[in-house]
Amino acid sequence: HLAVRMGKVPVLCSDGPGFLVNRILGPYLNEAGHLLAQGVAIQDVDRAATDFGMPMGPVRLLDEVGIDVARHAGATLHQAFGDRMAPSPILDRLGDSDRLGKKNGRGFYLYRNGRESGVDESVYGDLELPTPGAGRTSQDEIRHRLVLSMINEAARILEDGIVRGAAEVDVGMIMGTGFPPFRGGLLRFADDQH
Repeated sequence: HLAVRMGKVPVLCSDGPGFLVNRILGPYLNEAGHLLAQGVAIQDVDRAATDFGMPMGPVRLLDEVGIDVARHAGATLHQAFGDRMAPSPILDRLGDSDRLGKKNGRGFYLYRNGRESGVDESVYGDLELPTPGAGRTSQDEIRHRLVLSMINEAARILEDGIVRGAAEVDVGMIMGTGFPPFRGGLLRFADDQH
């Protein structure tokens, strides 16, 4: 009743590392790191997600959350789930830098007066990333890798009994991450794929 009075949509979850939304976002953010390590440009990773309907791409989301917060959450998921949740080496290196994301004006993007002002091109050299665009990965492949990482983790969440069913996953992802509602939710989208 309290959540509803606050204008929130509650999703009942069992206790577990990352609960629902953060557990699904972990592999999504890691996959973005793997794509960057393969030479995919920051803008291309984020564009694939926003063209799909996400409110922002995973690289920008890392900056918004804060690199330090994302690193802590990633370490917790890694400890709980082992190697399949191991943070991307790129994200680990970023956590060792002075880049905190939006909160200190410098992450993958630069921020002026709290507003994103473009990719910080120096991040490629600082993190020893391949030249942007070196990865010849299509927007479709980028999108598939990002979305499938979330779908796979959602299936594990159902197996683990963290939520009762697919509807809770879909509502949680729409309300908690801005997953595009017109796609019906993460698992509804998965059901519609042939």
